[in-house]
Amino acid sequence: MLLTIARWLFQLPGKLFGLIFKNRLRIFLFFMLVAIAVLGAKRYLRAHQYDDEFSLAAPTDYNRAIKREMPLREAREQCGGPLHDNAGQPWPASAGYLHQPTRLPATGLHRLTLDNQGNDFAVLVKLETPTAPQQLAEVFIPPAGSFEVKINADAEHVMKIKNIKTGCMFRSRPFNLDKQSDWRMPLTLQKDGSLQLQSIGDHQF
Repeated sequence: MLLTIARWLFQLPGKLFGLIFKNRLRIFLFFMLVAIAVLGAKRYLRAHQYDDEFSLAAPTDYNRAIKREMPLREAREQCGGPLHDNAGQPWPASAGYLHQPTRLPATGLHRLTLDNQGNDFAVLVKLETPTAPQQLAEVFIPPAGSFEVKINADAEHVMKIKNIKTGCMFRSRPFNLDKQSDWRMPLTLQKDGSLQLQSIGDHQF
Protein backbone atom coordinates (compact mmCIF):
# COMPACT_ATOMS: atom_id res chain seq x y z
CA MET A 1 0.00 0.00 0.00
CA LEU A 2 2.73 2.47 0.93
CA LEU A 3 4.62 1.59 -2.21
CA THR A 4 1.54 2.31 -4.31
CA ILE A 5 1.02 5.72 -2.66
CA ALA A 6 4.69 6.64 -3.11
CA ARG A 7 4.58 5.63 -6.77
CA TRP A 8 1.42 7.71 -7.29
CA LEU A 9 2.96 10.78 -5.65
CA PHE A 10 6.09 10.38 -7.75
CA GLN A 11 4.04 10.19 -10.95
CA LEU A 12 1.67 13.06 -9.99
CA PRO A 13 3.88 16.00 -11.20
CA GLY A 14 4.36 14.30 -14.55
CA LYS A 15 0.64 13.76 -14.97
CA LEU A 16 -0.17 17.35 -14.01
CA PHE A 17 2.46 18.92 -16.25
CA GLY A 18 1.51 16.48 -18.99
CA LEU A 19 -2.05 17.82 -18.90
CA ILE A 20 -0.79 21.41 -18.87
CA PHE A 21 1.64 21.01 -21.74
CA LYS A 22 -0.71 19.09 -24.04
CA ASN A 23 -1.26 22.18 -26.18
CA ARG A 24 0.53 25.48 -26.84
CA LEU A 25 -2.16 27.64 -25.25
CA ARG A 26 -1.75 25.91 -21.90
CA ILE A 27 2.04 26.25 -22.16
CA PHE A 28 1.68 29.99 -22.88
CA LEU A 29 -0.73 30.50 -19.98
CA PHE A 30 1.56 28.58 -17.62
CA PHE A 31 4.59 30.72 -18.38
CA MET A 32 2.49 33.90 -18.23
CA LEU A 33 1.38 32.97 -14.73
CA VAL A 34 4.98 32.24 -13.73
CA ALA A 35 6.13 35.62 -15.12
CA ILE A 36 3.34 37.48 -13.33
CA ALA A 37 4.24 35.74 -10.07
CA VAL A 38 7.93 36.66 -10.44
CA LEU A 39 7.15 40.32 -11.23
CA GLY A 40 4.74 40.52 -8.31
CA ALA A 41 7.36 39.10 -5.95
CA LYS A 42 9.95 41.62 -7.17
CA ARG A 43 7.59 44.57 -6.64
CA TYR A 44 6.68 43.33 -3.18
CA LEU A 45 10.32 42.96 -2.14
CA ARG A 46 11.26 46.34 -3.61
CA ALA A 47 8.39 48.14 -1.83
CA HIS A 48 9.30 46.59 1.52
CA GLN A 49 12.96 47.44 0.97
CA TYR A 50 12.05 51.15 0.58
CA ASP A 51 9.83 50.96 3.65
CA ASP A 52 12.68 49.46 5.67
CA GLU A 53 15.13 52.12 4.45
CA PHE A 54 12.66 54.89 5.27
CA SER A 55 11.93 53.51 8.72
CA LEU A 56 15.67 53.34 9.45
CA ALA A 57 16.42 56.83 8.10
CA ALA A 58 13.41 58.60 9.60
CA PRO A 59 14.54 58.50 13.26
CA THR A 60 17.94 59.99 12.33
CA ASP A 61 16.34 62.85 10.41
CA TYR A 62 13.84 63.37 13.22
CA ASN A 63 16.57 63.57 15.83
CA ARG A 64 18.47 66.09 13.72
CA ALA A 65 15.32 68.18 13.40
CA ILE A 66 14.88 68.10 17.17
CA LYS A 67 18.48 69.22 17.70
CA ARG A 68 18.03 72.11 15.27
CA GLU A 69 14.79 73.23 16.90
CA MET A 70 15.85 72.95 20.52
CA PRO A 71 17.57 76.37 20.77
CA LEU A 72 14.62 78.04 19.05
CA ARG A 73 12.16 76.23 21.27
CA GLU A 74 14.04 77.18 24.43
CA ALA A 75 14.17 80.79 23.29
CA ARG A 76 10.42 80.83 22.65
CA GLU A 77 9.73 79.38 26.11
CA GLN A 78 11.62 82.31 27.67
CA CYS A 79 9.67 84.92 25.70
CA GLY A 80 6.91 86.65 27.59
CA GLY A 81 4.81 87.73 24.62
CA PRO A 82 4.31 91.23 23.21
CA LEU A 83 4.97 94.20 25.48
CA HIS A 84 2.08 96.59 24.96
CA ASP A 85 3.43 99.29 27.26
CA ASN A 86 6.45 100.33 29.30
CA ALA A 87 5.45 99.55 32.89
CA GLY A 88 2.06 101.16 32.35
CA GLN A 89 3.39 104.03 30.24
CA PRO A 90 3.07 104.17 26.44
CA TRP A 91 6.15 103.52 24.38
CA PRO A 92 7.78 106.64 22.92
CA ALA A 93 6.85 107.64 19.39
CA SER A 94 10.52 107.92 18.41
CA ALA A 95 13.88 106.50 19.45
CA GLY A 96 15.36 107.82 22.67
CA TYR A 97 16.66 107.18 26.15
CA LEU A 98 14.46 105.57 28.77
CA HIS A 99 17.40 105.81 31.15
CA GLN A 100 20.33 108.05 30.32
CA PRO A 101 23.87 106.90 31.12
CA THR A 102 25.47 108.26 34.27
CA ARG A 103 29.05 108.51 35.54
CA LEU A 104 30.52 108.69 32.08
CA PRO A 105 34.10 110.02 31.85
CA ALA A 106 34.64 113.48 30.46
CA THR A 107 36.99 112.14 27.78
CA GLY A 108 37.32 108.92 25.81
CA LEU A 109 33.68 108.76 24.82
CA HIS A 110 32.79 107.04 21.59
CA ARG A 111 29.70 107.18 19.44
CA LEU A 112 27.78 103.97 18.87
CA THR A 113 24.77 103.90 16.54
CA LEU A 114 22.25 101.24 17.47
CA ASP A 115 20.75 100.31 14.11
CA ASN A 116 17.29 98.73 14.13
CA GLN A 117 16.55 99.52 10.49
CA GLY A 118 16.56 95.87 9.46
CA ASN A 119 13.75 94.90 11.84
CA ASP A 120 10.00 95.35 11.65
CA PHE A 121 9.68 95.41 15.44
CA ALA A 122 10.71 97.81 18.19
CA VAL A 123 13.49 96.91 20.60
CA LEU A 124 14.55 97.82 24.10
CA VAL A 125 18.35 97.99 24.44
CA LYS A 126 20.41 98.02 27.63
CA LEU A 127 24.15 98.68 27.77
CA GLU A 128 26.13 97.39 30.75
CA THR A 129 29.70 96.60 31.73
CA PRO A 130 30.51 92.92 32.46
CA THR A 131 32.69 93.73 35.48
CA ALA A 132 30.07 95.94 37.09
CA PRO A 133 26.69 94.92 35.73
CA GLN A 134 25.06 98.23 36.45
CA GLN A 135 22.85 99.75 33.84
CA LEU A 136 24.65 102.42 31.82
CA ALA A 137 21.92 103.19 29.33
CA GLU A 138 18.45 102.00 28.36
CA VAL A 139 17.19 102.92 24.91
CA PHE A 140 13.93 102.41 23.03
CA ILE A 141 14.18 102.13 19.24
CA PRO A 142 11.06 101.76 17.05
CA PRO A 143 10.89 99.51 13.97
CA ALA A 144 13.31 100.52 11.20
CA GLY A 145 14.81 103.18 13.49
CA SER A 146 18.23 103.93 14.94
CA PHE A 147 19.72 105.82 17.86
CA GLU A 148 23.18 107.10 18.72
CA VAL A 149 24.66 106.72 22.20
CA LYS A 150 28.01 107.70 23.67
CA ILE A 151 29.93 105.15 25.70
CA ASN A 152 33.40 104.78 27.15
CA ALA A 153 35.67 103.37 24.45
CA ASP A 154 38.15 102.05 27.04
CA ALA A 155 35.66 99.70 28.70
CA GLU A 156 34.09 96.43 27.65
CA HIS A 157 30.35 96.45 27.23
CA VAL A 158 27.51 93.97 27.21
CA MET A 159 24.36 94.66 25.23
CA LYS A 160 20.95 93.28 26.13
CA ILE A 161 18.15 93.43 23.59
CA LYS A 162 14.44 92.79 24.09
CA ASN A 163 12.10 92.26 21.15
CA ILE A 164 8.99 94.30 22.01
CA LYS A 165 6.89 92.27 19.58
CA THR A 166 7.61 88.84 21.08
CA GLY A 167 9.16 89.60 24.46
CA CYS A 168 12.24 87.53 23.57
CA MET A 169 15.44 88.71 25.26
CA PHE A 170 19.05 88.31 24.23
CA ARG A 171 22.47 89.17 25.63
CA SER A 172 25.70 89.76 23.71
CA ARG A 173 29.19 88.70 24.63
CA PRO A 174 31.46 91.45 25.99
CA PHE A 175 32.78 93.64 23.20
CA ASN A 176 35.08 96.63 22.73
CA LEU A 177 34.73 99.50 20.31
CA ASP A 178 37.35 100.51 17.81
CA LYS A 179 38.68 103.84 19.02
CA GLN A 180 39.64 104.95 15.52
CA SER A 181 36.14 105.14 14.07
CA ASP A 182 32.51 105.46 15.04
CA TRP A 183 30.51 102.31 15.21
CA ARG A 184 27.16 101.35 13.67
CA MET A 185 25.85 98.15 15.19
CA PRO A 186 22.94 96.41 13.39
CA LEU A 187 20.59 94.88 15.94
CA THR A 188 20.17 91.64 14.02
CA LEU A 189 18.68 88.94 16.22
CA GLN A 190 20.07 86.18 14.02
CA LYS A 191 22.88 83.66 14.38
CA ASP A 192 24.72 85.23 11.46
CA GLY A 193 24.40 88.76 12.82
CA SER A 194 27.27 91.02 13.82
CA LEU A 195 26.48 90.39 17.49
CA GLN A 196 26.96 86.98 19.08
CA LEU A 197 23.75 86.68 21.07
CA GLN A 198 22.31 84.14 23.46
CA SER A 199 18.73 84.01 24.70
CA ILE A 200 18.14 84.93 28.34
CA GLY A 201 15.25 85.00 30.76
CA ASP A 202 13.44 87.98 32.21
CA HIS A 203 15.41 87.85 35.47
CA GLN A 204 18.66 88.16 33.47
CA PHE A 205 17.51 91.19 31.51
